[in-house]
Amino acid sequence: MLPDQSPGRRPGSVLVACGHQRMSEGLRDWLQASFDGVFLVADRASLLAGARRLQPTLVLVDLALAAGRLEALLAELRSLAPHSRALVLSDHDDARADAAALAAGAAGVVHKATLAADLGGAVERALANRPGPPPGAR
Repeated sequence: MLPDQSPGRRPGSVLVACGHQRMSEGLRDWLQASFDGVFLVADRASLLAGARRLQPTLVLVDLALAAGRLEALLAELRSLAPHSRALVLSDHDDARADAAALAAGAAGVVHKATLAADLGGAVERALANRPGPPPGAR
């Protein structure tokens, strides 16, 4: 822990890539108490530019930004920010889609419907480099 940090705070930053402004702002408000910086982007190009420039500890990626090409997007993120961990935010409750996201390199998947209950655990597992249970399995 750094001297100016509260006990639950960790060094590093989070890049939130989501096209829904209210959700992005809510995620920022929740995460800024735990990280040095939280940055918001709303499109794929800004996500990739932000990842390259910021080298964030954690990236939250709205599945909608992948436009059906999640594997390619996650591969590009890994090449630009190799030490970042990516969590995928999904509107879908689809075990096959979740498994595909994990196989593509996501550190976890969080369903938007259960975001409040599941995000904290997913962030902790991602940062500890531990795979988590499938979304909704508690």
